Amino acid sequence: MAAILFAGAGYAGVAPDYLGLGLGPGFHPYGHAGSEASASLDLLRAARTVAGSHGRTLEPRVFVTGFSQGGQAAMALGRVLQGGKDRYLRLGALAPISGPYDLRRAEIPAALNPKSGLDQRTSVFYLSYAITTWDRLYGLYGSPSAAFKQPYAGRMEKLFDGRGDFEQISPKLPTRVSDLLTPRYRQWLLHPSGKLARAMRDADGTCDWKPQVPVRLYGASGDEQVAYSDTRSCVRALRAHGVRPQVVDFGPKARHFTTMYVGLPGALRWFGTLK
Repeated sequence: MAAILFAGAGYAGVAPDYLGLGLGPGFHPYGHAGSEASASLDLLRAARTVAGSHGRTLEPRVFVTGFSQGGQAAMALGRVLQGGKDRYLRLGALAPISGPYDLRRAEIPAALNPKSGLDQRTSVFYLSYAITTWDRLYGLYGSPSAAFKQPYAGRMEKLFDGRGDFEQISPKLPTRVSDLLTPRYRQWLLHPSGKLARAMRDADGTCDWKPQVPVRLYGASGDEQVAYSDTRSCVRALRAHGVRPQVVDFGPKARHFTTMYVGLPGALRWFGTLK
């Protein structure tokens, strides 16, 4: 959707295929900022090659946006572009939308709090996805039963094998976070240490740098899937580096996908003022 929107406005729209999604082999390292950035950079390079084969030259400046997981990925990609990872491409502006920028201090505490305003069913899905991913990347537990209550522990490996989507997986999970996690693992999520702390550090920190381009963050205080405290945390991190990002809050009545439907056209219009 985003690539079509931007391409229709005259941009070269590039939408990355993250590892393990689409036709890619293996599992998807959900929320792993490093692989999100590398996959995005790889496709930008591929797009430049394809454009060249059609006699077109893409300008080096890249305007970056993304929604939800893509918001985190947008900040991660912006950092590697500004860091000179590619000799030709350079960062033009950043406009992430409703990203989970701070799992440790914002998203996970909200997901574990039934009074936070987050939807329990989607929190169950996101937590399950993240925990199974972290185990595959970092080896967090010897058995899923260390993290998940039965009967769900026995289902996790198959549910998150990369073949199903939310509509297929969610009905096979509990509707409440309290029915998903063992008490010990819940406490570990709230007070991470060791390998779990490393996993969260690798996911977090995408706002902990100093962009030298315009930054605008979109979100909604009424978001029921990604806590708005994530956006606030990102703003604090950027300000600590001397950056003054613009912030657009769509308000308490806006839902998660509302921020995408309104935020993407907003980012498009804003990018147009920066050309």
